[in-house]
Parts: sequence; C-alpha cells; structure tokens
Amino acid sequence: MEDAKFIDYRTIYLILFLIVESLLLGIFLTSSEINIPLYAKISIIALVLLVSAIVVSRLLSARILLLTDEMTESGVTIRTKKYRQEIDSTSDQLTLVNRELKRRIYDFHNLFQISIDLTSILEVDNLINSYLNTLIGQLRIKNTFLYLHDDNSSAELTMMKAKGVDEDELSNLKFHITDTIVKEVFQKNQPVIIADELTSLKEIEKFRMLDAEVITPLIHSHKLIGLLILGMKINGEPYNQTDIEMVTLITNIVAVAIANARLYEKVKESSITDELTTLFNYRYFRIRLRDEVFRSQRTNRPISLIILDVDNFKNYNDTLGHPAGDQVLKQIASILKSCIRDTDVGARYGGEEFCVIMPEENQDGARALCERLRQRVEDYPFFKEEIQPLGKLTVSLGAATYPTDAAMIKELLVRADKALYRAKNNGRNQFCIYSQATDKLAEAIRN
Repeated sequence: MEDAKFIDYRTIYLILFLIVESLLLGIFLTSSEINIPLYAKISIIALVLLVSAIVVSRLLSARILLLTDEMTESGVTIRTKKYRQEIDSTSDQLTLVNRELKRRIYDFHNLFQISIDLTSILEVDNLINSYLNTLIGQLRIKNTFLYLHDDNSSAELTMMKAKGVDEDELSNLKFHITDTIVKEVFQKNQPVIIADELTSLKEIEKFRMLDAEVITPLIHSHKLIGLLILGMKINGEPYNQTDIEMVTLITNIVAVAIANARLYEKVKESSITDELTTLFNYRYFRIRLRDEVFRSQRTNRPISLIILDVDNFKNYNDTLGHPAGDQVLKQIASILKSCIRDTDVGARYGGEEFCVIMPEENQDGARALCERLRQRVEDYPFFKEEIQPLGKLTVSLGAATYPTDAAMIKELLVRADKALYRAKNNGRNQFCIYSQATDKLAEAIRN
C-alpha cells in the first residue's frame, strides 16, 4: 500500500527528534555559562520533556492507529476500491487507444488500397477524376478542384477538373508559377489551411468566394506539377491534423501517379507519332487503315484514302540542305492538320509522302480535300521556294475510295498510289481521283 511502508520513516523522525532534544537539554544542564540555579534547570528540563513526551505520544498513537486501520479489513477495502477505480480508468483509456489504433489501421489499409487503385490508372484524365472523387469521399467535402502545370516552358497552371463547383465560377481563379500564393504553398511543401496561414495575401479573396479552406501543392522531383484546392466539409467542421495527413499522403501518391501517367502517354504517343512532323507514323497508319476498312465493311459506308507527295523535293533538299527540307515537311504537316476533320487520320507515309484516311467519305469528299490541300500548299510562302522547277513548292495528290475502287486494303493503297503518280506524270501541282476506266485506258496506251 502507498502509505503503509515496510519502514515507517515518520516514526523514526519522531524518535530522532527526542534524542536530539535530550542531547540539547543535557548540554543545557551541564553548561557552566548559564547562571541559573540547578533546581531551576532541572525544572525547565522536566517541563520540556513532559511537553515533548505528550506531543510525541499523541503523534505516535495517531500513526499507530493509521497503520492499524490500513491493515484492517476496512482499510484494505478502501484501498481495493481505489485501485479498482484506477484499473477501470486505465482500462477505459486502453479501450480508447485500441479503438484509435483500429481506426488508424483501417485508414492505412484504405490508403494502401487507394494507392494501388490510383497508381494503376495510366490515363491522366481518369486518374484526376478518381483522385478528386477519393478526396471527396474520404474527407466528406463539398467541392474540390485541381490545377496542373503541363508545360515546362509555360508559367501558367491550367484548371483540369472541378468537383462540386461550376467551372464557370472558376473563370476568375487563375494561377501562375510566379504568383505569391503559389510560391508560398510550394515553399511549405504541404497542405496549407487558408484561414491559418494565407489571410494576409490579397489573392485570398478569390478563395473566399468559393468557400475554399485548404490548398496543397503537387510536387514531383522537386518541381511543382499542380495545385489542389479543397472546399468546406459537409458537416462544417474544420480540417484537423488527421485530415491534413491524409491529404498529404494521397496527394504525394497522386503526384507520382500523374508523372508516371504523363510519361506513359509520351511513350505511347512516341510509338505512334512521327517525331519530325508530329503526325501519326506509318505503323499507326496501317493499323488504322485496317480498322477503318473493317468498320466500312460492317457499316456499308465508304472510306477514302489520299496520298500526297512533295513535288521535286529532292531538288529543294539537295539545294538548301536537310534542315530546310525538314522545315518544309513540318510546315506541310501543319497545313494538313489544319485541313482535315477530327475524324480523319493524317500520317506521314514515308520520306516526303503523306496520307489521309477519310472514314465515311466518298470520292466527292476526297476530291474536295485534295483541292483544299493543293491550294493551301501552293499559297504558302515557303523559304526560297523559287528555286523549285515550278517556281513554287507544290504537292501532287492521288485518292481512291473503298469499296468503289478497291476490294482489299492492299488494293486501296496501290490504287491511291497509282492516282498520285498519274497526277505527277500529268505535270504535278494537281490531284487525281482513281478511276478504273482511266486506269484501263492508261494500261491500253502503255501496251
């Protein structure tokens, strides 16, 4: 027990007090310097001893009674009740700690599953959509929106996605890497509660209009790749430390996932894109042509193919050099992109040849596009094009349509190519639409 120890120090202190007192009284009695009669000294000593004895006796009696009480059944019961209360209190605390540990384990398991789900998404748009939905569900917030920095040469952050907010409301909320609020959040490298740390900045008014409460940076390889803004909680409660930790963990996961998704898209794009012209490459062209022909067979709708070639390109390339020739190919690719529809497929066929797949388009549609491309190239002011034999840099084009002109994919390619060479043989800077009758007539003339 707490007060009933094996050695009772309080009793020892009383005994030591009596011993010291007796020594002092003995000195008082034998001292010759004190001019008091002996009988007076004896009387004083007797009186002091009597008083001390009475006081010590009472203290010892009270102490003995206390110790006796502690050893009785009543004292044990009182102590047992006290210890039981302490045990019950400790048990309640352990229950709370255990409950908190279970909640933490659930949160970590949930975050682990979230990380697996998010890192498995390779499309940036789908990843962002899942990210914002996860935050809304985990934190129970009203709205959230995300800005991304998608171009290293640009200082602007682009609004990618908003949840719970009309995107028209965000028209006045724009960010640049150089903005004070962006630099402040980037420097902190963690979620920032607006009301606690950013109220002194004048840009904060933009966030108050949207009931925004937290801003967090998305950072990868020490570079800012985005800015996440979180709105109020549905229950109106402020963000606590657990919320901030969760936002930090999920955002760190997503920053890596976005970087990976962007890298995946670049790799995927480079596998189907011509590096020089940024048009689709020949490999992708063959895959799409096959798919579009198969679709044409199912839907019974036509598909046209155009092949174009830069006239006398070797002369231009040899005279001005490959850099000038590459620049021309880039410019023609740009013209081609501006002329075709979103559903059309423009590709670099090889060298100075390009092609266009036109789904659900007949010979009339192919003829219109051929003339538009030819005219645009002829009108374009290419660098030193006057060195060309025709005095201008031009293209020749040939077109064929499935199933009117061909019954197979290879046959469609061959006949579009035949139409192209007919246009070149007829003087260049023109187009030719394949015709079986014209083809037979040419064969007869050659024979």
